[in-house]
Amino acid sequence: MADEAAQVEVFYSLQSDYCYFLLDRLIGLRERRVRVVIRPVLGGVIRLPERYKNRDRLEHRYFETDTARTAAYLDLPYAYPDPSPISFKPESLWLAEENQPLNEYLYRLYVGSERAGKALEFLDKVGRMLWDGSVANWDKGDHLATAMSAAGLDLEVVSDATSWKDAEADLGANAQAMLASGHWGVPLMIYDHEPFYGQDRYDQLVWRMRSKGDLPC
Repeated sequence: MADEAAQVEVFYSLQSDYCYFLLDRLIGLRERRVRVVIRPVLGGVIRLPERYKNRDRLEHRYFETDTARTAAYLDLPYAYPDPSPISFKPESLWLAEENQPLNEYLYRLYVGSERAGKALEFLDKVGRMLWDGSVANWDKGDHLATAMSAAGLDLEVVSDATSWKDAEADLGANAQAMLASGHWGVPLMIYDHEPFYGQDRYDQLVWRMRSKGDLPC
């Protein structure tokens, strides 16, 4: 075992089903005394819209099949966020409009929570609420405030401390760091300068960490 705690950086989007599928394993990794560093990034359709330009309905149907199957395989409750943080044009992956207020608000809270040192706690409570189907109309009432409180955060304090301009600066820096690390997709895990793309590469990440003595067998 290494003298210092091993570190894994994770580029994680609130818009990604597959990031949610990885969440419990990231929490488990931290419980094994690995330093899990969350790097917030925007959903790909906003961050890299050109990569979504030619995605057709056939690909989207497979995506829907695969996400439902993966959630069942992992025994995770799963439903698409209601409402979607990002507003899309009907039957497409194109943004309905440039202004995306729900997404911007969520990311202000996400980045603010990361700045407060509680990014994984935020994902465990707020991110999970978005994807586990337990809450409809998550943007209404006190759902966000309650989830933030459960994460040890105060919604008003975090919101007041983090403007969209602040959040954009961090998100842009993380997006550039992500590309420099070796991939553009999420979830992207970085260990010892090596990229592992996708929740299905988690076992290989663990294997690599064990091979270097940074994780007990």
